[in-house]
Amino acid sequence: MDMTQRVALSKRLEAVEVELQAAVAGLDGSPASRTRLARARDAYREAEAQALEVINARAAAREERATYPPAAA
Repeated sequence: MDMTQRVALSKRLEAVEVELQAAVAGLDGSPASRTRLARARDAYREAEAQALEVINARAAAREERATYPPAAA
């Protein structure tokens, strides 16, 4: 993942967090506010899952580098 992709992911995480907070603050019991919150939660989960994929991929790559070359038997 290059720096441009990192910045884009960071901005996406920021935007969904802001929307989630606004949706929670705007809860008034109406169907529209509950729908907004549900959509914000979905968007947050998706962005979080993408971030975790990136983190796990980076960790796996580090682990692979740490164990390469394999020890001779």
